Amino acid sequence: MRIAYVNPQAVPDTTPSTIQILQFANALATVGTEVFLVTPEAKQPCAASAVLGREGAEKLHVVHFPEYRKRWFFPFSSGRIFLFQTLRWLRRHPVDVVYVRNLKLAEFLLRRLPQLKLCFETHELFAQSFAEDRSPLGYWDRRKLRALKAREGFVYGQVAGIVGITQALLDDIRHEYGVTTPCLLAPDGVDMTLAAAARLDPVVPHRRPVILYLGSLHRWKGVETALAAMDHVPDCDFWVAGGSDGRIRELQQWVARKGLNERVRFLGRIAPAQRFDLIAAADICLLPLLKTSIGARYTSPLKLFEYMSMGKAIVASDHPSLREVLVSGRNALLVEAEKPLALAEAINRLQAHPELGQALGAQAKEDARQYAWENRSMAVLSWLKGLGAGGDCTGMIGKIDR
Repeated sequence: MRIAYVNPQAVPDTTPSTIQILQFANALATVGTEVFLVTPEAKQPCAASAVLGREGAEKLHVVHFPEYRKRWFFPFSSGRIFLFQTLRWLRRHPVDVVYVRNLKLAEFLLRRLPQLKLCFETHELFAQSFAEDRSPLGYWDRRKLRALKAREGFVYGQVAGIVGITQALLDDIRHEYGVTTPCLLAPDGVDMTLAAAARLDPVVPHRRPVILYLGSLHRWKGVETALAAMDHVPDCDFWVAGGSDGRIRELQQWVARKGLNERVRFLGRIAPAQRFDLIAAADICLLPLLKTSIGARYTSPLKLFEYMSMGKAIVASDHPSLREVLVSGRNALLVEAEKPLALAEAINRLQAHPELGQALGAQAKEDARQYAWENRSMAVLSWLKGLGAGGDCTGMIGKIDR
C-alpha cells in the first residue's frame, strides 16, 4: 500500500501535532508501508532524526513543497497555494490512500478529487472547540461557527474513513453529524524504543522530590491548577516543561505573586528526543486537564503514554478521555478536575506511600506496550485495507481490564 500523509504545516517540526504526524508516519513506514509525507518546506528546517531520536524508516519519503507565503513576490499568509500544490502532486503520483488531519485540506481534496480514498484523522470536534473558545459568540463568531459545522459535516460524511483518538470523540461525531462513515478508534502512541533507552540511564538523585508537567501550556491543559496545588504540597519541586515564551512569562508572574519561585522551574521547550530523559528524572507526573470538551472528551496526550512508558506515577484529571486509558488505583490516580486541593492530596498520598507510586508506575509501563506506535500503525493499516469492503471498527487496542 502507498499512503500519502498530507499536512499543510511543515513536518518535521517540534509542535505536538507535527511530532505526532511524523511519529505515526514513520511507524507506518517501519511496518512496511510506502509513506509519502507531503508538507511545505520549513522556514527553519528540522531533521526527522532530531524528532524521532534516530533516522527515519527506509520507506518514509518526505516531500517538501516550496513555501512561498510572505515572500516579497507573495506577501500573503494564505495556505491556498499549498492546497493546489498538493492537488498537482496527487494527480501526478497515484497512491492508494490519502491521509490527512487538517479539516480545510480534507474538504478541498474531497471536492476537487472525489475519487480519492481519503481517510481523516480527527483530534477534536472543531466546531465544539470553537464555540467554547469564543463564548459568548458574537455575530461574526456565529457565522464562522455555522461555516465550520458545515465543513465538518461535509468532511465526516464524505471521507472513506475516520480515525478518532478517543471513543468519546467518535461518539460525538456520530451524534452531532449523524454520519455512518466507517470509524476506527486509535489512541495516540509512544516510542517504546526511546523509552527503554532512557530507562537504562542512571538518574541523578534530587534534593527534593520532583513533580513534572510536560507539554504545551494552553489554558485547557490546566497548568494553573497544578501550580495552585503546590501551595498544599510541601517539600517538593515542580518542573513545567514546554510552552511559548509569552505563556511562560505569564505563568512566571503568577508564580512570583504566590511566592513559589524557589520551588517552580520553567524549563521551556524540550527537544522531542529528550522528553524521555526528562520524564526519567521526575518522581510524579501530572495531567491536570480542565473541564473542556477537548480536555475531557477529545484528547489523547502524547505525554500520557510517555509518562506510562517510563513507569511513572501519574496523577490526572478524572475525564472520559483519560479513563479510556487510565484506571484509578491501577495505573494512575484520577482526581476531580479543576480542584487544586484534590490534586495536592493525590500527590501527597503518593509521597507518603512510595510503594503505591511504584505499583502504579509498574502497571502503567506494562499497559503502555499496547500503545506502541507500531501497534497503532498495524491496526490502522489493516483497517485501511478493509475500507473498500465497508468495514467499521470502533475499537483498536484492547480495553484495559477493570
